[in-house]
Amino acid sequence: MQEKIDEEFSSKVDFSQEKDLFHTVISNGVQLLVTYLESGCDVALVTMTKVAWQHVETVGDQSNYVGTIADKITAVVPLIRENLVSARKYFTNFCHKFANTFIPSFITHLYKCKPISTVAAEQLLLDTHSLKTILLSLPSISASVGRKPPLSYTKIVGKGMEKAELIIKAVMTPHERAADFVASYLKISEQDLDVTNFLRVLEMKGLKRSEQQALIDLFKSSASRSGKLTTQSEHESSTIRKLERLIRIKPQV
Repeated sequence: MQEKIDEEFSSKVDFSQEKDLFHTVISNGVQLLVTYLESGCDVALVTMTKVAWQHVETVGDQSNYVGTIADKITAVVPLIRENLVSARKYFTNFCHKFANTFIPSFITHLYKCKPISTVAAEQLLLDTHSLKTILLSLPSISASVGRKPPLSYTKIVGKGMEKAELIIKAVMTPHERAADFVASYLKISEQDLDVTNFLRVLEMKGLKRSEQQALIDLFKSSASRSGKLTTQSEHESSTIRKLERLIRIKPQV
């Protein structure tokens, strides 16, 4: 348009607001697709939390809830990919957003699986590996031509699902020797000094309050020596303080 109108008016043509609105509409549309797929998977994750994990005595194939998630992804993703075939970057964006939404949700529901026996933890570890495989294949699932997922996507899945695996491995660690358990937890969790997360693992193990306290005290002692003991609320408060400081900073002219 700038090329076709008179030169004196070309500089006044500006569609920046329209461009921003267009990108907002696209972003909202992609998010709706993510929400639709996520809602279908949430049903399976709730089912996972209702399994009597303390009574699981053998490790078998992947659990039913994993199959449900796989079926949902297989039914939905190819259709989305087909309709975004001419705009590959939007499909890639969909994959990124779904992984960044689904994995934290999976971990949240994983913490709700309690108490867990050692054998059940092994089953959950197998399920987690199966889900990781499904997520890695998501971009090209049911495609006629195989295509490697973007490296950025595989990094999101790898890092997120590794955290889930580490949580389960921490649950599987024997706690009878308190010092050894705390040391193992810190090593497995890559020095996660959040007391809230440590308490969640103890609850997943099915430990009584009286059993938890000695471990919590030892954890706090070990964490305090590093000077990095935190809680979830403290982390959130710290984030809020940082945002407040940024808001108070005035741009220099």
